[in-house]
Amino acid sequence: AEVMQQLLQEKGYLIVPFDKKADIYIVNTCTVTNIADRKSRQMLHRARQLNPDAVVAAVGCYVQTGREQLEKDDSVDLIIGNNRKKDIAAILEEFMSERNRDVQEGAGRSVGLEHEPDKTLHGTTVLDIAHTCEYEEMTLKRPAEHTRAYIKIQDGCNQFCSYCAIPYAR
Repeated sequence: AEVMQQLLQEKGYLIVPFDKKADIYIVNTCTVTNIADRKSRQMLHRARQLNPDAVVAAVGCYVQTGREQLEKDDSVDLIIGNNRKKDIAAILEEFMSERNRDVQEGAGRSVGLEHEPDKTLHGTTVLDIAHTCEYEEMTLKRPAEHTRAYIKIQDGCNQFCSYCAIPYAR
């Protein structure tokens, strides 16, 4: 999350507290348990309630395991998997550009002819990480709120324990 924050700030984005009205909400999701899944969905829905006109982006592990649910969720505009977090700024810029183009092109259309929005930018924002051996490289220059940075859990264990979703989400 801190690396994504750093990348966005470097591109000129202003980071505000989650409970403030924003143009874009990014929810870094978790899927370690079904409670984590539920909390991730609740945060996405809460973001939509805070500003119905904002872009709501789901990022992270729940995207990897719950992609189909998120693609159907009207509270979510954009989904970004674990291996694309390093590209958050570029993905947001491309998404906003496509969204603006769709709005301009749709100005003359009749109501009811709209197409389903593409939440993955033509399948490019969520990779099948079960079939890749590479990890994304994300470098944190300075921690924002702590003395040490957190290690990403998705870069960790690969034991496929029966109770754990982490290897499936990585």
